[in-house]
Amino acid sequence: MLNNTYQLYNLVDENQTRLYAALLVVLMVAYLFSFDVFYLYLLICDFLIRLYITPYISPIYLISTFLVKIIKPKQKFTDGDAKEFASHIGLIILFIALGANLLVQKEISFLLVFFLCIWKIVEAGKEFCFACKFYEMLKNKNIEVESL
Repeated sequence: MLNNTYQLYNLVDENQTRLYAALLVVLMVAYLFSFDVFYLYLLICDFLIRLYITPYISPIYLISTFLVKIIKPKQKFTDGDAKEFASHIGLIILFIALGANLLVQKEISFLLVFFLCIWKIVEAGKEFCFACKFYEMLKNKNIEVESL
């Protein structure tokens, strides 16, 4: 019965998304300390795979799923559409950071990744997602987000 509800309402496990956010923070911190553009490419590729192909071949998603199975926390579900909206916002920020990095605007790239890193730390640690709250606000105003 739980699986039917899960599929019917597009719910995702909050614990898995929090671990995913924590793993993203690790990669973003690695970028912030090294300025190695490889980390931006890795983050962008993972977001693209998870959002547009399938999450089941996304390396970071698979690692977070594996960690959830090991830790076995009590399941908590949240709105999957809001999390998808937040992921699109994060992907846009990463693309802009990559563009800034490639245009030798490392300060702008640093600030964007730092902002996204803080956002993900709050999501992983405090269960508060800024873009999810923005999505809910839009939904409450009867504004439907079709695509980004």
